[in-house]
Amino acid sequence: MKALHVPIFLVLLAIAFTSCEKVIDLELKDAAPQLVIEGGISNAPQILTVKISRTVPFDQPNAFPGVSGATVRLTSGTTTLNFAETSKGVYQVGPVSGRSGRSYNLQVDVEGQTYKATSTMPTQVLIDSIAIDEDGFRGRDKKTMVVYLKDPSNQKNQYRFLMKVNDVLIKQVFTRNDEFSNGNVIRVPLFQDDVEIKTGDRIDIEMQCIDEANYTYWFTFSKQSGNAQGNASVSPTNPPNNFDKPVLGYFSAYTTDRRIVNIK
Repeated sequence: MKALHVPIFLVLLAIAFTSCEKVIDLELKDAAPQLVIEGGISNAPQILTVKISRTVPFDQPNAFPGVSGATVRLTSGTTTLNFAETSKGVYQVGPVSGRSGRSYNLQVDVEGQTYKATSTMPTQVLIDSIAIDEDGFRGRDKKTMVVYLKDPSNQKNQYRFLMKVNDVLIKQVFTRNDEFSNGNVIRVPLFQDDVEIKTGDRIDIEMQCIDEANYTYWFTFSKQSGNAQGNASVSPTNPPNNFDKPVLGYFSAYTTDRRIVNIK
């Protein structure tokens, strides 16, 4: 993730004039560093992790430095979990699992400010099946993984998908809702350009059921970043999230289901 977007017309303008005698320099100004908070809880027992970091200037390596010294707690009903900082900017507790229908409240106290976010864990929907589309993509032969799911008709549902190829996470952000397919079988092709899927590959696909606020975050993020971002969860244009103060990142209570496929 870089802390600045350059409009495409400026890039094209620079290219158009590369043959001119006078060199035109585009002065890129660094955006002010911004705080980033990322965290979540799922229905699967796991160590809960909240990462707190800060964006970096445009001309620096794309690694966000962690922010130490924060107080992080998660509450639901009368239960409160206090996180411990296990490494710089990484706060953990657990293992813990959440429950569908319950709301979870994250509070982060850092650098004299308090940030709060609430997320309600949706009802779980399971993956029905996984298929491979070998008809090609964007004019070339390419295997594309396809997820099928049976969408419940009695509620609004939003989905996020993550895919790993040989344990390497694909950068693209995959989302889907049931606005035009409520109660139907939904087909979700996971188009991506990171790697070429081939025989012998191990594919790990996770489907998350997420609330509407987090769907808006991830959907907007994918559009703003062109689905080719360097950081897999933060956009410099700050898509809307569920925190009560301006901050990058997200907090999500979600259900998870996954399938592993070996390509033959």
